[in-house]
Amino acid sequence: MKNLVVVCLGVLVTVSAAVPAYSQREEVSPFSQVKRIGEPPAQMFYLFSTSVSNYTIRNDGLGDVLVRVRKKNFQLKAGANSHIERLYFFEYEGELLLLYEAGASGYLVRFDQKTKTIKSTTAIKEDFEPPLLKARTLTFTDGTVVSLN
Repeated sequence: MKNLVVVCLGVLVTVSAAVPAYSQREEVSPFSQVKRIGEPPAQMFYLFSTSVSNYTIRNDGLGDVLVRVRKKNFQLKAGANSHIERLYFFEYEGELLLLYEAGASGYLVRFDQKTKTIKSTTAIKEDFEPPLLKARTLTFTDGTVVSLN
């Protein structure tokens, strides 16, 4: 009986020591990846919806947003002979944040969903991983920090 109690106590101590390692959560980016529709050489599109509207962005950067029954166009920077390779989005305090790779660059765009206009475009490294949101800033794995104030 004493051996059983010692074995059970040993197992309990081992499991208790391992629990903190499993309870720590890995931080996850709030950005969602948009699935690309179509394959080269044909035109490719990125379609997604937010709480405000529906968006369509072509791989050359021409985008449109549905405003009531008509569309309003906007242009994302893509560079000469470049195409959007991957696109992520995140709604933040009424803004739409677009994160994408085009050619040899990456870009973070702040889009005002009320006025349907681009507020700012920030160039980032092309091999980015979607950033984490920390205290009103976006923090990329390479150390780049972009303020959302």
